[in-house]
Amino acid sequence: MTEQEKQLIQIFLPHAMRELQRVGQSRARFAHYTSAETGLKIFQSEKMLLRNSNLMNDFSEVRHGIDCLLSAYNGPLGNRLKVALRTVRDDLPQTVETSFNSEIMDFRTETYLMSVSEHDDHEDKFGRLSMWRAYAPKNGVAFILNNRPFICESNALNAFTSPVAYSTREDFQPAFQEVVSSIENNIETLQHLGAKQVHDRLLNAFRFAVQSTKHPAFKEEREWRVIYSPTLLLRDGRLTEEQGKRVPTEIMTLGGVPQRVYAIPCRDYPEEGFVGATIPDLLDRVLIGPSQDSHTIAQAYVEELTRLNVPDAHNKVVITGIPLRH
Repeated sequence: MTEQEKQLIQIFLPHAMRELQRVGQSRARFAHYTSAETGLKIFQSEKMLLRNSNLMNDFSEVRHGIDCLLSAYNGPLGNRLKVALRTVRDDLPQTVETSFNSEIMDFRTETYLMSVSEHDDHEDKFGRLSMWRAYAPKNGVAFILNNRPFICESNALNAFTSPVAYSTREDFQPAFQEVVSSIENNIETLQHLGAKQVHDRLLNAFRFAVQSTKHPAFKEEREWRVIYSPTLLLRDGRLTEEQGKRVPTEIMTLGGVPQRVYAIPCRDYPEEGFVGATIPDLLDRVLIGPSQDSHTIAQAYVEELTRLNVPDAHNKVVITGIPLRH
C-alpha cells in the first residue's frame, strides 16, 4: 500500500484506520463462531466463505446503517461536506448523491461478508457465552484467529476488513463529523487528486458506513467484517480473471437456501504483502462449545488439524466444557 493510499484511508475512513492500528499494536485476535459441521468444512476446503449481506442474521442492520448515514448527511454536517466538495468541483455533491442512490440496492444485494468477533485473552478457556448462544448454541466451535491477514496493508484480494461501529442516529453524528472535518482539513490534497478520486473514495466510505453500522444493543459482539464487493470491482475494471481465481465464486445451498457465495482460500501472496493466511499460521486455537459430543468433535478436529500440518494440534483444540442447555 502506497503512502498516498494510507493518507486517503486516513482521510475518508479515520475510525477504521484507528481501529486497525489499535488491533495491530495490541496483537488482538479474532474469533469465528460457527457449527462444528461448518467449521470442519472450512478446514477440509481450506477456504472461508463470504455470504450475501441479505443473509445476515438481521437484515435490518443494512437499513439501520443507511438511516444513520442519511440522517447525518441531510443535516448541518452534510451541508458542510457539500461546501467542501464544491471546492473540488461544483457539481460533485450532486454526482455523489446520484451515485449513492443508484447503488443502494447494490449495497444490499451485491455485498458479501464474513464476520469475526474481537477476542480477549481471558476468553481463551471458555469463549464468550453470548456468542455461543447467538451463533453456536449446540455442537459449535470457535476458531480463534491471529490477526495478521485481517490487518495487513495489501490489496491482494480486494477484500477489506472493517470494524463494526455500534451507533444510534445520534451516536453516528460524531463519526460523520470526523470524516467531514478530515476532508475539510485536507481539501488542498483532494483538490489536487481531482473529482473522480474524491467521488470514489467518499462513495466507498459511505458503503462501509452502511455495511458496518449496527445498533448499540449488539455492542458486546465486537464484530469485524471482511467485505467483498464484486460489482464495485467490475465497475472499476478490477474483476479480472486473476481476481476470479483469488476469490472464486460458486452457487451453494446453505441452510436450505441456494445462494451465490465467494470464497477466500487460506493462502498467502507474499509478493503482495498478504501473509499469515494459511491455516497453520492463521489458527491460534479451536474452542469446542456446548455439546454432549464435545470429545468426539475434538478428536475429529485434532485429526483434521494434523492433516493440515498444524503444529501441536492436540493442544490447540480446547474443550470448553460449557454445560449444554436443553
